[in-house]
Amino acid sequence: MSFEIRPLDPSRDVPHCEAVMRTLPDFFGHEGGLAECFEAIRTQPGRVVSDDAGAVGFATWTERTPVTAEITWMAVRRDLRHAGLGTRLVEAVCADLQQRGYRLALAITSAAGKDEHDPADIYSATRAFWFARGFLPLVVLDIWDTNEALLMVRPLPGTA
Repeated sequence: MSFEIRPLDPSRDVPHCEAVMRTLPDFFGHEGGLAECFEAIRTQPGRVVSDDAGAVGFATWTERTPVTAEITWMAVRRDLRHAGLGTRLVEAVCADLQQRGYRLALAITSAAGKDEHDPADIYSATRAFWFARGFLPLVVLDIWDTNEALLMVRPLPGTA
């Protein structure tokens, strides 16, 4: 199977991105979060990984300051996870941000609970994913209703 990384095109990618989210109810099960993600794939720039049938993964981003952009949403269809597609998406987005002159890339995910070894912590692998792609934990924020958020940052070297 061959995959292509390309810019997100809402006119053709929205239904595919929504289908990707529906394969990941553990991460996209909150209706408020789903609505925010649906809006992002319609309005924010991003990248998709696609095969001949359409997008099987996506990442969106938005500017936070003139030198900082946040990867706001990212997902790869459940049956294709752990095949390197998420890494390809992150690298494509970071390269795009770097070319646009951003110096930092941000990602926000769920912070570890008080017991970091809690088997119910489904985000431990997500935090490990971001860390392995050069994102460093910056600060834990109390901004969500259900849990704390971890802000992670990645320097984008070579930017002017």
